[in-house]
Amino acid sequence: MREALRANRKTVTRRRIAAGFGIQEQPAHYRFLGMDKGSALFEVGEPGAAPHPARIPCPFGPPGSLLRVTEEPDLVLEITEVRAEPVQAITEAEAWAEGVDLCLRESTPGTGPATGCGAPPRHPDSLPAGSAVAAFRALITAIYPTAWARNEWVWVIRFRRR
Repeated sequence: MREALRANRKTVTRRRIAAGFGIQEQPAHYRFLGMDKGSALFEVGEPGAAPHPARIPCPFGPPGSLLRVTEEPDLVLEITEVRAEPVQAITEAEAWAEGVDLCLRESTPGTGPATGCGAPPRHPDSLPAGSAVAAFRALITAIYPTAWARNEWVWVIRFRRR
């Protein structure tokens, strides 16, 4: 993903919301209401119960915060937007903005890199069979094995290079 960052192809990242807040135990029981002062506001509603609010602080900071890429200290990112969403809500355009490339599109989860890694990225309209969403699903499953299957909540952090 560092190559995608350097090439300005990666402009958004998704990170799973920590399980310590209870949100990942029953993801479907939460509804995102919006952001307030660096925290995501959720409505929590169990079947048959009255909904109640929940507030989860974003560990990455609000828009305007700076992030330094650990492996590439010269890469500094400025957060431009933060929100929360179920991981499966990703669109084809958003998956493309995640910086996925041909290597991931041709990979099968758990089998390692496929042939074609390092090939230049293609325009989304010229993709081979499959999709950027499928590539993202493989990537997120490699990082967070249960996230896609359970449709867990993720932080969506949009950024620009500084």
